[in-house]
Parts: sequence; C-alpha cells; structure tokens
Amino acid sequence: MLGEPPHTEYDWKFELLGVPVRVHPYFWLLTVLLGLRGSSSDVIIWVGVVFFSILVHEYGHAWVIRYFGWSPRIVLHSFGGLAIYDPNFSMGGGRRAYNSTTTQILISLAGPGAGFLVAIAVVVLLYVTGSSMGSFPLFGFKLPLGNGDFITNEKLQTLIWQLLSVNIYWGILNLMPIYPLDGGKIARELFLANTTDGVRKSLQLSIATGAVLAIVAVTQFESIYMGFMFGYLAYLNYQQMSGPYGGGYGGVGNRRW
Repeated sequence: MLGEPPHTEYDWKFELLGVPVRVHPYFWLLTVLLGLRGSSSDVIIWVGVVFFSILVHEYGHAWVIRYFGWSPRIVLHSFGGLAIYDPNFSMGGGRRAYNSTTTQILISLAGPGAGFLVAIAVVVLLYVTGSSMGSFPLFGFKLPLGNGDFITNEKLQTLIWQLLSVNIYWGILNLMPIYPLDGGKIARELFLANTTDGVRKSLQLSIATGAVLAIVAVTQFESIYMGFMFGYLAYLNYQQMSGPYGGGYGGVGNRRW
C-alpha cells in the first residue's frame, strides 16, 4: 500500500501536460467496488469522479514537484494515487532542484489544495449559471450551493454532490497527520526539522491518530471502510516503527505523494 504497485500488461499509460501517468487495473476494481450502490449510471459517474479527482490531486503534487526542479510521474493504484520523483535527479536544461522543509510541505499541501480548488470551481459555477443544489453539510455548517433555480436532473445532482464530497472530505482526511497521507508527510517534515528523532515521533503521532480515527469512524459514522483504512494505516506505521531501523530511513530512493 505504501509503495508503487508492479507494472502489469493491463496498465493504462498516457502522458498529460508533460507528466507520465500509469493507471493500475486495481484502481478501477476498487473504485467500482466502493461505488456499488444505486444504478449502473451512478457507478459510472462515481468512477469518473474518483478518477478525475485523484488525478487532479496527484497533478497538484506533480506541478509543484516540477516547479522545484524535479521530473514527476503519476501512478493511480488500488488505494489512490502517487506522484513519484527521484530527489537525486533534477530536470534537464540546467535547472537546479531545490529541496527544503518548506519545499516538501508545499508539495504535500498541493494535492489536497488542488481538490479544494475543484470544489470551489463547482460552487462558483453554480452561482454563475444561476443554479442551486441547496446546501452541502460541512462539519456542522451548511455550505450554500448556489442561489438560483434548483437543479432537478438527478444525474447532474449526483455528479455535483460526488465532486464536492470527494474533493472536500477526502482532501480533509488526507491532511490528517497519518503517514503516508499528506498530513502525515507534513508532520514528518516538521518533526525532522525540529527534533533529532523526527521519523519516530511522526510514526508515534500517526499510530495514535490512526487508532483514534478508526474508532471514531466505526462508532460515530458507522463506516467500516474508513475504520479499516485508518486502523490499517496505524498498523503499518507501527510495523515501520518496530522494524530494523526503528522508524528511521533504510535508504534513499524515490519520494511519493
């Protein structure tokens, strides 16, 4: 789950805006399984929304990676996506890669940030077109979705609701301080910059946060999937902390977002 999946003959490969993209077949399988509710057209909308949203998320990382001088590539796999680059090699043309704590934090923030921009664009479009979708629940608040005529097309309602849900809620969850989520990477960079035992401390925070969120997901939101995901991430972080390097790095290789 933490690394790049192996290549298969069923991978879909393409290049978009100068960034190579590979879509592993398990990406489609898990996305369909998570969307198996409602009609077949709802599942198709769900798969399209998830593919678009995760691709935008990874391009957010990739564009900032390119800005700082590295050459990224994107992989979509069963548990989401990765924007990968080799920190030891910069882009051609003599451009020097710039690495620092701030650089790594900006790369991590760019993924969720790109998703939030998608959600903002959807809301703005509703207002510009004089349409309305009522309101969107956001942690006790209600985000107004337009102020015009209510959209009655059910498929369009589904598309808009899923675009907002995936890009807002998944973006917020991605900012939780659990490695390898973006929030966990940010926490790790901050620990590394300010302590002598940064990786281990970031893993301890990941384990505690993952365990708490797993319990909350199951008991408060009745989400077995979310509970499993956070629990599994907590377990993976515990394994890493208990490994031969004690939570330290076992070597230098590609970085993944």
